[in-house]
Amino acid sequence: MDKKKLIDGIKQNYVLKRIRAEEECEDFIAKLREDKNFDNIYTDYYKKNIEYLKSEYEEENLELKKEVLELKNKIDTYLKIHNIDKAKLTPHYDCPICKDTGMNGNKICSCVIKEINRQLSTKSSSQTKFHSFKEINQNLMNSTDSKAYTKITEWCNSYPEKINKININIVGSAGSGKTFMMECVAHEMIERGYVVCFKTMFELNELARLYHIGKSYELSDCMKADILLIDDLGTEPILNNVTKEYLYNIINTRQINRLPTIISTNLSPDDILNRYDERIFSRLTNKNLCLNIQLDSSDKRFIENKK
Repeated sequence: MDKKKLIDGIKQNYVLKRIRAEEECEDFIAKLREDKNFDNIYTDYYKKNIEYLKSEYEEENLELKKEVLELKNKIDTYLKIHNIDKAKLTPHYDCPICKDTGMNGNKICSCVIKEINRQLSTKSSSQTKFHSFKEINQNLMNSTDSKAYTKITEWCNSYPEKINKININIVGSAGSGKTFMMECVAHEMIERGYVVCFKTMFELNELARLYHIGKSYELSDCMKADILLIDDLGTEPILNNVTKEYLYNIINTRQINRLPTIISTNLSPDDILNRYDERIFSRLTNKNLCLNIQLDSSDKRFIENKK
């Protein structure tokens, strides 16, 4: 998942959309001009309008402006008589703000940002929608969960310039809200335009298996994503020469490259050591690199809205 290629592809699509809209408009006008009556009016209007636009740089020509308006009215009358939508005489752009240029002044248009986020979300997971921090009512949280969400939101707000811990372990029993918190992080970072890869450990294990036998290369997305989220570590089957080896390789490579990996699990440190090995254990418990977030509450009334 190459973010630069993704954005370049979106920009290229905008160029093509703009060209297509303008060509469709030109084709429509060309057909109308096959009628000599319309062609004469439209030719006069086009010429007079060009003259008027040039005159605006000097001194407004009121007489010329009047002629342009009269010709425009003739065009409108022609279209009305023939029951033709006058909106078709101008290109129909998907975005009326930037006219499919992708730029609003000297800034990227909101339509481009929206499309980037849509595609990032689509590429991040098989899910089509994530929960967000906005769905939480802090007043309904207990102190443990409140502290946990304060930690994770502070980390999100500090990324990428001010973070010291590049790995996060979200720990809690079944039903404690680990996946919900993971989704909130995914939603937040996608909204900010980062490449996020969200996988359950079962999905990641399967990708590793397919990669191992040469049938898939999607595992590289997990290596390269700005942020990788692995949900439910410990629920996957242990596959010989696959699970431990690829999990270590992913976590270690991302740590070396200072790319955050966020993992949720109900395993204790001893469970992780016994289930995997010392190499994975050391990567997930390094206090200099890892932030541990504990969720204790089993009452999830603090979630106001659901999917």
